Amino acid sequence: MDNIFVRNFLILTLLIALSFGAMSFIMISGSKGIDYSSGWVEHTNKVIIQSQELANSIEGMLSAQRAYAITGNKRFLSRYQESKAEFGQTVKILEGLSKDNKSQAARVQQIENSFTKFAQESDPTRKLASPSFIVEVDNLRNDIVRLNDDILREEHALLNSRAALVQQKKNQFLLIFLLSGTMFAAILIVLNGFLLQAQTNRTRAEQRAKDTEERFMLAIQGTNDGIFDWDLKKDKVFFSRQFFGMLGIEQEAYTGQWSDLGPLFHPEDEEKMWQGIKLYLDGVLPEYSNIFRMRHKTGRWIWVSSRGKAIFDKKGDALRLVGAHTDITYMKQYEEQLEEEREEAMKANQAKTDFLAHMSHEIRTPLTAVTGIAEIFEKQRDSLTEKQQLLVKTLHSSTTTLRDLINDILDFSKIEAGELELSHFAFEVKEVFEAVISIMGIAAQQKNLIFEFSYDALKHEILQGDNLRLRQILINLIGNAIKFTEKGSVKVRAYKELIGEREFMRVDIVDTGLGIAPENYALIFERFKQVDATETRRYGGTGLGLSISRSLARLMGGDIYVQGHDGAGSIFSLVIPLIRSQDAIDLIQDAQRVEQRLMDRLRQVITADSQILMVEDYEGNIVVISHILEEIGCKFDVGRTGRQAIDLWQARNHDYDLILMDVQMPEMDGFTATQQIRRIETEKALPRTPIIGMTAHALVGDKDKCIAAGMDSYLPKPIVALDLKQKILDYIRKSSQG
Repeated sequence: MDNIFVRNFLILTLLIALSFGAMSFIMISGSKGIDYSSGWVEHTNKVIIQSQELANSIEGMLSAQRAYAITGNKRFLSRYQESKAEFGQTVKILEGLSKDNKSQAARVQQIENSFTKFAQESDPTRKLASPSFIVEVDNLRNDIVRLNDDILREEHALLNSRAALVQQKKNQFLLIFLLSGTMFAAILIVLNGFLLQAQTNRTRAEQRAKDTEERFMLAIQGTNDGIFDWDLKKDKVFFSRQFFGMLGIEQEAYTGQWSDLGPLFHPEDEEKMWQGIKLYLDGVLPEYSNIFRMRHKTGRWIWVSSRGKAIFDKKGDALRLVGAHTDITYMKQYEEQLEEEREEAMKANQAKTDFLAHMSHEIRTPLTAVTGIAEIFEKQRDSLTEKQQLLVKTLHSSTTTLRDLINDILDFSKIEAGELELSHFAFEVKEVFEAVISIMGIAAQQKNLIFEFSYDALKHEILQGDNLRLRQILINLIGNAIKFTEKGSVKVRAYKELIGEREFMRVDIVDTGLGIAPENYALIFERFKQVDATETRRYGGTGLGLSISRSLARLMGGDIYVQGHDGAGSIFSLVIPLIRSQDAIDLIQDAQRVEQRLMDRLRQVITADSQILMVEDYEGNIVVISHILEEIGCKFDVGRTGRQAIDLWQARNHDYDLILMDVQMPEMDGFTATQQIRRIETEKALPRTPIIGMTAHALVGDKDKCIAAGMDSYLPKPIVALDLKQKILDYIRKSSQG
C-alpha cells in the first residue's frame, strides 16, 4: 500500500508541477503579447504626434514667412528657420517610425520631396512674388497637409485596431488566467482529497492490520499449534509459547537458535528432520512437511507434524522459514490402533481363507471320488435295473448340486479377489440355450411348472465369449425362478436389443412365483443374503448365486435387472453385449463330440510305453482317476505320498511321461515333492518331467502356488474327466515330441 501511495503522490505532484509551469508559461507569454501589442499602440501614437507636429511646423513656417514678408522683422525670419528645422527633424523621425509601413513611408517621402520645394519657394529672403507664386506655395503646403492628413487617418485607423487587439489580448489573458487558476485550484483540491483518502486508507489498513494481528495472536493463543519464524540469514528462530506448551514446558515465547532444541528431538528422527528442511530449502521438495518425535517434559515421546513456507529472494536463496508445529500423537496412536485392527482383520481374513481352503480340500477330495463314480455309473446306466438307474440318477444329481454349491463359494472367492478371468471362444448360442433347456426343463417338470424358452431371433448366432459362464448365469437365474415358483410357469425369452448404437442380447425370465418387493431389489444381489431367512431353510442355497451372476454379467460388459411385486411374480433380465464370432460353425461341437474327438487323439498319442505316475493319498480319488486312465488305455503307477512319488520316479529312471501330483498329502506334500524333483533334474541335467498339480483347494492363488513350486499346470478337484483327459493329451504329446 505504501508503494501505491508514493506512486500516486508522485503522479499528482508531477501534474501540479506541469500545471503550474503551463500556467506560468501562459501568463508570461500573454504578458509579452500584451506588451508587444501595447508597443505598437505607443508607436502609432508617436506617429500621430509627429504628424501633428509636422502640421504645426508647416503652418509655423508659412505664418513666419508671410509675417516677415509684410513686416521685415527678422524675428519672424528666425521663427521661420526654427519651424523649418523642426519640420525637417520631424520628417526624419517619421521616416524612422514608418519604415515598417510601406504606404506611410511613401507618404513621408512625398512630404519630404514637397517640403524641399516648399522650402525653396517660401524662403522669406526672396522678394514677394506674383499671386501665382503665392498659389504655388499654397499648393505645396496643401500637398504636404494632405499627405500628412492621410498619414494621420491611417494611423488613427491602426490605433483603433491595435487598441482593440490589446484589449482582446487582455481579455484572453484574463480568461486564461482564470481557467488556469481554476484548474490549479481543482488539482489542489484533488490532491488534498487524495491525500485525505490515502490517509484514511492508511488508517483503515493499519486498523485492519492491527485487527488481523490481534486475531492472529488470539488464534495462536487458542490453538495448540506452536508457531515458529526462522530468520535463516541471522540463524535466529522465534518459537511461540504454545510450542513449549505442547511439550509440557511452561515458558513464554523464545527467540534463539534451532539447534538449542537439539536435546528435545528423538535421535532416530533428528537427521531425517534436518534432511527434510534442507531438501525443501534447496528446491528439491515443493513444500516443507515433516513428522518427527520430540521429548515431552514427562519423558515420553510425542509425535509432531511440522509444516512451513519459506520466503526466497530474487536469487532463489531462502530468507525465512515460517510455519507451525502440531502435536499429532493422538493421530499416530489412532493410526497404530487402525493398523493393529487391520492386521487382526487380515489375520481373520487369512484364517477364513485357510478354513475355506481346508474345508474345500476336505469336501472336494471325497467329492472327486463320489462325482467320478456317479459319472461312471451314469455312463453304464443302460446295464442297470430301473431302481438302480433311479439311485444313480439321484446320486448324480446330488453330487452335481454339491459341486455347484462349492463352485459358487470358489467363484465368489475369485470374484472378491478380482482374479476371475473369462474365456473368449466361439460358441453357438443355440447349444448353450439347448443345454440350459435340457437341465432346467427337468427341474420345472418335477414341480409341474410350465416351462417355455423362446430364442428364435438368436438361434443362428455364433458369438465370442465364455459360453460356460453364460450357461452358469442362465442356470442360476432360471433355477431361482423355478425354485421360488410353486405353481404356474417360468417363461424365458431371448432376443436382440439395440441400446444406443450397440447391439445387446437380452434374456427375460418371467415367473409366477413369490415375487420381490421393490425395496428388496438391492438386497437379493448381496452376498449370503436372501429376502427372508426362512427361505434359506425352505429352499436351500448359499445366497451367492445372484451376486455371482451379476458379477459375471458385469465382467461381460452387461448387467442383471429385476422387476416384480411381492406375491405377484418377478422378471429377471440378463443384458450383455452381442459380440459375434468370425469362426466357422464347424468349430463348435457339443460335449459328446468333443470327448469323442479327444479320445481319438489320445489313442493316437498313447503308446504301449506310455506311463503315468499318479500321486494321490485318497482312495476314492485313486479309484476314479484309475478308471479314467484305464479308459484311455494308459499304464500308470500309484504313489500315496510325495516321498513315494520321488522314489517311484527315480526307480523308473525318471522316465514317466506325466506325473499327476496331489498337493496335500501326509509325510511330504506335492509342492515339496515337485521342488525336489526339479532340483534333481537340474543337478543331473535330466529332461523335464511334466507335472500337473491336483488340489482340492482351488482358491485364488492356488494355481500360482503350483506353478511357483515347479508344476507345469493345475487341475482343481473334483476332477472333471474331460479336463483331465485334455491335460494328459497336452503333456503326453509334448513329452513324445520332446
